[in-house]
Amino acid sequence: MKIGIFGGTVNSGTLDDVVAEARQAESDGFASYWAPNIFGHDALTALAIVGREVPRIELGTSVVPTYPRHPMAIAQQCHTVNAASNGRLCLGIGLSHKVVIEGMLGMSYEKPVRHLREYLSILMPLSRCENSNFAGETLTTRGSLSGVGSSPFSVVVAALGEQMLRVTGTLADGTLTWCTGPKTLKSLTVPTIVEAAKKAERKAPRVIAALPVCVTNNVARATETAA
Repeated sequence: MKIGIFGGTVNSGTLDDVVAEARQAESDGFASYWAPNIFGHDALTALAIVGREVPRIELGTSVVPTYPRHPMAIAQQCHTVNAASNGRLCLGIGLSHKVVIEGMLGMSYEKPVRHLREYLSILMPLSRCENSNFAGETLTTRGSLSGVGSSPFSVVVAALGEQMLRVTGTLADGTLTWCTGPKTLKSLTVPTIVEAAKKAERKAPRVIAALPVCVTNNVARATETAA
């Protein structure tokens, strides 16, 4: 097991703050630094800068919404970030939420499982520096990315439900959960994604469990504050 850390400055600080936070995480011994992509800095752009300044820690997004970005466009951006960071990028993607995609962006959130399946069908070959030729109901691509000078990058999906986990295990490299406890991880998340990966003859998927953690010597006060 490896322990990473969620980057809080990506949404609220300057880019210098993001670099400083990632550098501190590396110095403190964390294995990975995860940048959210909400309403602050663009996570991938920020990680390209971090990758040039902070030399060793793994860099991941947690997570980039899929609907606003065509998978070929995000693959191109990821290969650029991966080249800037010497192959340390892990792309975390997710569907976001209906209120954001439809309410704020005016895009359709119809059939999210189909959307994820088509998205990964295009993205995964591109992530491996291969050609991608796929014609779906809503997403299509015919082509490849050349000249980016990057190695393959890994892709994990914010998959919580059974259908999403099965698609993820079949096509992607792993899952990234949020506030999912050990009981659910043991009874649903891990067995479902592992079974899907085995059926697809893929290697064992990565499971990243993201949880809010408070390090304190006053448990009672921390519990009161959290409540």
